[in-house]
Formats: sequence, C-alpha cells, structure tokens
Amino acid sequence: MELPFSSFELTFIIFAFIIVSLFSLASVCIQPHEDVPGTKPPLKGDTNRHIPAFLSFTMNQ
Repeated sequence: MELPFSSFELTFIIFAFIIVSLFSLASVCIQPHEDVPGTKPPLKGDTNRHIPAFLSFTMNQ
C-alpha cells in the first residue's frame, strides 16, 4: 500500500502539528499577568477602540 503523501509532505504535516500543539499547550499553561497591588484598573471609557459602523448602528437603535 502506497502512502498518500510523500516523505517531504509527511515531514511538513508532522512539523506543523507539533508547532500547533505547542502553541495550544502554551496558551493553556501560561497564566496571565496579575495586576500590581495598589493600582487602579483602567476605566471602560478610557479605551480608544473604534466601533465599526454596522455595530454602532445596531447598538444605537
């Protein structure tokens, strides 16, 4: 029985799988930074986010 992929393709697929697995494991295991005690969290109104027009239209009605 012949393999559906060449040796080079299998190497790339396995390498990509290992990289994606490592990033997934890192995203689960790494803890977010804790806030420094004594500091205030930023207010929600202080963010400089742009709201797309289609979202602001539905939010204003």
